[in-house]
Amino acid sequence: MSARRLAGVAIAGVLLGACAPIPRPAVLDELEHVRAGAVAAESKRYAPGAFARAEKLRGDALAALESEDRSGAQILGEQAIAAHAHAHALSRVARAEAAETEAKAQRSAGEASLAGLEAEQSRVAAEVDALDMRTKVARDAQPVVPSGKADADREKARLAAARSLALQARLLCGAARLLIAPAPPDGAQPASAGPAGAQPAAASPAGAQPAAASPAGAQPAAATPAGAQPAAASPAGAQPATASPAGAQPGSAELAAQLEGATAAIKKLDAELAEASGSTRAILAPIDQASRARAGCLAALTAARRAATPVTRAPGAGDALLAELSAAGTWSPVRDDRGIVVTLRGLFAGNALTKAGEARLRDLALVAAAHPSFPVAVVVHTDRELSAREEPAWAARADAVVRALGPAQGAAAAGAPASPSIAPFLAGSASPVVDPGGSERARNARVEIIFVTPETL
Repeated sequence: MSARRLAGVAIAGVLLGACAPIPRPAVLDELEHVRAGAVAAESKRYAPGAFARAEKLRGDALAALESEDRSGAQILGEQAIAAHAHAHALSRVARAEAAETEAKAQRSAGEASLAGLEAEQSRVAAEVDALDMRTKVARDAQPVVPSGKADADREKARLAAARSLALQARLLCGAARLLIAPAPPDGAQPASAGPAGAQPAAASPAGAQPAAASPAGAQPAAATPAGAQPAAASPAGAQPATASPAGAQPGSAELAAQLEGATAAIKKLDAELAEASGSTRAILAPIDQASRARAGCLAALTAARRAATPVTRAPGAGDALLAELSAAGTWSPVRDDRGIVVTLRGLFAGNALTKAGEARLRDLALVAAAHPSFPVAVVVHTDRELSAREEPAWAARADAVVRALGPAQGAAAAGAPASPSIAPFLAGSASPVVDPGGSERARNARVEIIFVTPETL
């Protein structure tokens, strides 16, 4: 080949090399790989503003490449990749915030559902407790099958049982009256059956006489020969036992009528007990009537509690008080149909309270002041039947207990809660806890401090 021809070939090769296209920067390929991945899709969803900025930088890089600005395309491509990384970081933050918001919403929904379930559980529990009490009252109020005639020893035992049931009925009706009647104003306590114009209780063969007077409008039943009697003496102007309590809670007219019906049954029972106790001929003990009288008083007490218990709130005041007294470790409280019962012994030296007895009663007065919705019944039991001459002294003991429970009431002037009603009852020997003729009969002499539960149990 001639030299001229070789030179032509070389020139042609140089010209062809000069016309070859500028290679695409590798960063742009990497950018395309980034924007096509799942990270870019997530950024587009959770951080659209940052994703749009990265896309704009990508478009600028491609435009620079088209204008043959390879360096500019390289720089803009790297900025676009950095912008995609920033958008991905923002998307992760946004996704975390969205998950947190969703979790909070689920938590709020769960808490609302739980609160609704707790409210429903409380309502159902209250209804169950009310149905249980109603069932108990209905069971107690079922017609009593006549007991029929029995031998002399059996009739004597029935008479003792009837007296005990009469006492229980009277105390249950007394508890109901304390709930229906208003509390004494300004923390005033019921007047004592003492010298200041009070009339002594009438004597009776059974020796069971009322103690001091109850608060106005909360008078216990009249004295009878058998069983315990509440206060016969009352302050001037106090309502008799048959009077409806003034200022009682709404709907108390029906409650008062039911209570007075139960009280009338007790009065009739007392007359029958007096006849059976004092008659020289054989008379059947009114054991069936006593059972009915107790059931009637329990029904009145339950109705008073149910009227004061909100349907939408589970009861628990009695449980709280029982737990508080139990936690103290010195009271040994128990619960019965009347409420929370604390039994005390050895309070008196003669007819006067001992210092230790006063101290214990002051402690209970603080408990009563802390729970003013609980009326307090003071029930004094004896270890023997009382004569007419002994009854005023035992009634004075009941008054002394009421006065000892009273000092805490003075705290009301300092902003303490209103004081509860306190009513004394002299139970006599109708409800012994041990054999009245045994060596431990002294245990029958005791004082029961009853915090009457104001709501359904």
